[in-house]
Amino acid sequence: MAPQDVLDEFFRYVQNDIPLRLISAVEMTLVDRLAVQDYYLPAIEEITEATIANRISSEIDREGVVKQIIHDTVKYAVLSHRWLPRGEPLFHDLINGIPDIPGRGKLESYCRLTKQKGLTFAWSDTCCINKSSSAELDEALRSMFRWYRNATLCLVYLSQTNDLFDAESDEWFTRGWTLQELLAPPVVKFYNKDWEPLGEQENDKEDERVVGHLVNATKCPKHALRNFLPGPHDVDRRMSWAANRQTTKVEDMAYSLMGIFGVVLQPAYGEGAEQSFSRLVQMIMQSRGSTSVLNWVGKAAVSFNSFALPSSPRCYVGNGGFNTERRIEMGMTSRGLRLPLILLPVRVETLCSLNSTVVQAKMEFADAQFRSMCQQVTISANILGRHPPKEEDWALGVFNYMPPDGNRTTGLPGLRRWSVGYLLWRPRDMNQNPADSLEGMKVRDDLRFYGWKKLSTQTFVYFTLPHIKKGEVMIVNEQLLETVYL
Repeated sequence: MAPQDVLDEFFRYVQNDIPLRLISAVEMTLVDRLAVQDYYLPAIEEITEATIANRISSEIDREGVVKQIIHDTVKYAVLSHRWLPRGEPLFHDLINGIPDIPGRGKLESYCRLTKQKGLTFAWSDTCCINKSSSAELDEALRSMFRWYRNATLCLVYLSQTNDLFDAESDEWFTRGWTLQELLAPPVVKFYNKDWEPLGEQENDKEDERVVGHLVNATKCPKHALRNFLPGPHDVDRRMSWAANRQTTKVEDMAYSLMGIFGVVLQPAYGEGAEQSFSRLVQMIMQSRGSTSVLNWVGKAAVSFNSFALPSSPRCYVGNGGFNTERRIEMGMTSRGLRLPLILLPVRVETLCSLNSTVVQAKMEFADAQFRSMCQQVTISANILGRHPPKEEDWALGVFNYMPPDGNRTTGLPGLRRWSVGYLLWRPRDMNQNPADSLEGMKVRDDLRFYGWKKLSTQTFVYFTLPHIKKGEVMIVNEQLLETVYL
């Protein structure tokens, strides 16, 4: 009899961390979690205290060893593929018998390979989810990354590929869901349209030739392909990996990224692409407060209370690779996105129309000290020309600064060598009288909000302070740090 903590972890794992149902690769029939539990229970009962003790070390304790043993024992394969336009075997087909449809051969080949790899169970998103149940579909969407992560092997079928050299043009690399299906599993094996292996290793993530093509096709670095860690960080870089991908349902563009960023959304099909993506971004902000989520340009999402949320992953393309990973307090309020930024006043020096919609502005810092350290900042924007430079206040709102609590020496904020931010504007206060002289004055009850607003730009807003060395920051006056609502 296995130790009780082993049995407890086994039952917990099977009922929570593997798919709701799997395919028996031998019979091509669906089995539920209880059937999988019954199948693996005899192997679990063979685990002894000695088995556990032999694997405990200074790097892994008993709890970690037990989890690892259960994960290594409960095995199943997953399939990553591009759905056919029609004719994929669905849930009811495996219940009632698979008809002679175009996708039947793909499923049969997948199950055959699963058996050849020594695995009993397989999972496919086409037929293992009862999509007529909204509750089951919701759970599957939120659990998908974890199911791929826990799989023993992920078989990737490239239906348009002959050999490794034309694999990069396969449509599989353009789909939204396949990004997490590539990153999540530790072991991946690619096959061409005839189900012939493209790599020479058991795990194509260890095959340098295959990985080289994957880097070219996905723009993901090698370390991410091989050892991806999900979480709400490095948001700008990771979003750019999804920028050129598409999904059949527009909301899936956001839902397919939940697992990559380690957040959970309640799916709401029909809400639209921008609304679903805005919810994803807000959840990322709440989860960590990483300033990398702020590093975007282009079209803002349509929102009732903010113009500071990106409309899609494409807004993160071309972010320059600057270090934007800092943690600050941020969150959505009824007044907009609440952010503490270092505000550096600037003034527009020249305006130049690039075309009928885009204006290029050259700006310089209003403060003489910053002017002496940094040359003009060039920014391209759609509507800059609609804001008369002499009637507006302008500022660069830097977000990748060192916050006061990140400096034990002074407790003051600091700017990096490469500073990244937003172009902000507000109507200029034409009244130069001191505040105390205005007491008792009657003015018009104006319902408009005159705080700082983010201007959508076509280029990323950054500037360099050359005298700051790498790894250093320049301390600035704490009065420059201001909380704004964008």
